[in-house]
Amino acid sequence: MKVLLLPTSGFSQGSMYPFKHYADELKTRYKIETTEIVSDDLKEKIQSIKDFDGDLILFSVPWDFGTEGVLDFAIEANREKKQAKLVLFDYLDGNESRFWAVMPHIDLYLKQYLHRDMKKYQQQFTGASEFIQYQVDSGRIENTIQEEVWTNLFQSKLDKKQYRKVMLGWNFGLWGRLIQLAEGNASRVLWAKDRPDKRLVTLAKRALDSVRAAVGGESEPIDIYCRATLYKGWTKAHRMEVIESLNQMPDRYNVISSIKKVGFSEYYREMQQSKIFVSPSGWCEYTPKDYEAMYFGALLIKPCVEHIDTHPNILIPNETYVAVKWDLSDLNEKCEYYLENPIERKRITDNAKKAFVGYFEQKLFVEKIDEVLQKLDIHPEKTNEYAKPLRVAD
Repeated sequence: MKVLLLPTSGFSQGSMYPFKHYADELKTRYKIETTEIVSDDLKEKIQSIKDFDGDLILFSVPWDFGTEGVLDFAIEANREKKQAKLVLFDYLDGNESRFWAVMPHIDLYLKQYLHRDMKKYQQQFTGASEFIQYQVDSGRIENTIQEEVWTNLFQSKLDKKQYRKVMLGWNFGLWGRLIQLAEGNASRVLWAKDRPDKRLVTLAKRALDSVRAAVGGESEPIDIYCRATLYKGWTKAHRMEVIESLNQMPDRYNVISSIKKVGFSEYYREMQQSKIFVSPSGWCEYTPKDYEAMYFGALLIKPCVEHIDTHPNILIPNETYVAVKWDLSDLNEKCEYYLENPIERKRITDNAKKAFVGYFEQKLFVEKIDEVLQKLDIHPEKTNEYAKPLRVAD
């Protein structure tokens, strides 16, 4: 079975990494062989589609390309694709899309996030997001493009008749660095991600931590940890609200709540020493930090994400993370509760790490590809059957 991957550079290409990581499993089970061509040029993608004589084409488009241009591309791709199934992988933040108009011309639309309630695709949300609409309606931000509230830019109308072609794909939890982390290769991640000088400084600090522990002088743990990069617009306002709220915690707690940046290695070191990690929303409600916190054993606390479906779907309220209200009115209260109840905190953090690592131990990405093939009515002969995986979440 021949599969052509046509990602764009950056996040889209990162989202295609699991095809490389699980190449042996995919080949063994489905005889899948992939060819990847990375390009941000839609004309080049069309040529690749013309040249391809296989079974499945999985493509992405540049995030800043106009809706009409992508529609023209999809029409031509459908015309030139020969017998292959045509699948758009939408790696963009959020569970809305500006590209629903392509639906008649493709076989499947994969998104890394979806509304849990598909009826919501018949609504229009301020800023193309329920969370952003809440920020506006509650008076936290103004409904202006200066606040990065783009209501029409990131959403379009999804015809109910096309629901059958919409399917949940996978998110950045399957980026290379997060797979490596889950498989116990944090050091490999850090040497790849961090500057050598910053990595060496953190290694020296870790050595000092070990010496202190050996003589009974362990470093003071971090009770609450939150380092947030400030972007702009609505997400800046939200993140600053989280930072400022945490800095009002009682003085008896050791709190690092800051916009100050540290090296990637130091960031991991601090997270590993933390009892609680608070994760404000980014451009989407989820962030890669959510999964990193789960791996390092910090209790993940973040604004509730129960309105969104995603994959890996391992954020379960009060089981693998703690949800707080969007107005953050219970943030400090819940932080204090779990600091004062270490047994309950450990129960959730143990569950979280088990869910995160278990996803990769069970190779559930391979099961996701099985779902995609079934949805496309592609039934390759399976040469190896995996054991039925445990369900991480409903």
